[in-house]
Amino acid sequence: MWMSVKPKFANLILDGVKNVEVRRWLPGTILRERTCIVYASSPLCAVLGEVTIEEIKKVAIQSEEDLAEIAELAKASEDELRRYLEGRDHAYLITLNGPVRYPNPLPLEDLRRLIKERLNMDFHPNPLFRVDQEVLNVVRSAVGVSDRLF
Repeated sequence: MWMSVKPKFANLILDGVKNVEVRRWLPGTILRERTCIVYASSPLCAVLGEVTIEEIKKVAIQSEEDLAEIAELAKASEDELRRYLEGRDHAYLITLNGPVRYPNPLPLEDLRRLIKERLNMDFHPNPLFRVDQEVLNVVRSAVGVSDRLF
């Protein structure tokens, strides 16, 4: 899976400080995924590492206390989370484990070029996007890590 997050959250995830990511929605395919590529969105726009998805659960947001608890788990301010979840009565909590920071960030444009060259396909990921093993192999090869590290 490909997970796009703001650079500050990507770094917190890969530093092992943040182990819960909050989402407003989830595609059905995420429930079967275990490996998650961590992509730092704009202005960085680069793949920084990967984590393992341990658990996904849907939680109700019925009060300010619920929001505060989720914000604490997500290492976000209550205001950030309130804006992000505006109009929602629930959120999805993705518990993450085993962060691995790649030795070198991989800019999105470089990854797109490599996938086109090696797999002959265009790559336009969404915030939560299923990534098959071939794409994961291209990423790992490009950043100089092997499957033996995982």
